[in-house]
Amino acid sequence: MLINILSFNMLSFGLVSSILTLCGGFVALRTVGNWKKSTPTPAGHNPLEKGLDSLFLFASMILTLRLCSYPLFYGTLQSFVKNIDGAMCIYGVTQVLPNLCGFLEIIKSIVFFLIGGWLLLHLLTRQSKTESLVLRKLTFLLVITAAILVDSVGDLFFFLNINSDTTVTCCTTALDSTYRTSMIICKYLLGLRYEKSLLFIYYLSNLLLLGAVGYVLLENKLEVKEVRRKKFLKLIFIMGLINFFLTGLALLEIIAPRLMHLPYHHCLYCLLQYAPDSFLIIGFFMLATFGFGWACGLEIVTTDKETSGNLSRYLNKLYRFSFLGLSLSLIMVTVHFLWGG
Repeated sequence: MLINILSFNMLSFGLVSSILTLCGGFVALRTVGNWKKSTPTPAGHNPLEKGLDSLFLFASMILTLRLCSYPLFYGTLQSFVKNIDGAMCIYGVTQVLPNLCGFLEIIKSIVFFLIGGWLLLHLLTRQSKTESLVLRKLTFLLVITAAILVDSVGDLFFFLNINSDTTVTCCTTALDSTYRTSMIICKYLLGLRYEKSLLFIYYLSNLLLLGAVGYVLLENKLEVKEVRRKKFLKLIFIMGLINFFLTGLALLEIIAPRLMHLPYHHCLYCLLQYAPDSFLIIGFFMLATFGFGWACGLEIVTTDKETSGNLSRYLNKLYRFSFLGLSLSLIMVTVHFLWGG
């Protein structure tokens, strides 16, 4: 086991999160059952409403804190690089327990997305006491607590079992191979000389997505007709998924090598070391993509009349947030290309 201040914090986060999510999940599960059995007051209010306000406030605080474990996880892995024989970047550390670490990287992204979605849903609907909406929030909270519990237990197991006895291979062995997945996909889709085509498609995909979001915001279509709003929402969500895939390929095959000034190196973990501001490039892009997903999720979950007036306003804010994040990511990449060599 490797112990430093960061790994100690990760272990503490994992232990506390496991306990709190178990308690919170148990309370939420009982509340769902009691809510369905309870009889509304003559004024139409459910007697459990006051308790729910406290539960949702507690959940909001815990979930907000849990968001911090995502960047802290990678910061902790970075701090282990010097302790692992053969590791030159975070990739080497991930190879000590590769299957578990790969699972944690996936589940942490999912947990981050789910937490962000629930917090936005709570912000939008906290004034609404509609029974069906409250039950949805509680059910959603139960799903999140289950995901957080898996993530927290995984953190505990990973950081309790990682050690410096394992010798790992450098990232160049796997990520710079001519058989790497990203290269095979690019050659299959774009041909042997895919670099220029991929760069063009990267810019085209991002600009088209920005144009679609900008059109929605400028024309204010989200407040005109609900049917039109949903069509635009689905279109932008699908475009966001496609753009996520294409930008991922571009990051691996073109952007990372050029920003590191290492034409044949394709490691995103090394990119964070060679170009520290790449953390912002990837972060802005990820948050923008999550924003499209959150907007779509809000549209699906909030169908009650009590939230219809606020929904368009919140969706517009999410679109502006995503538009800004995607624009900043694209601008930073372009600045690197033009002035960074």
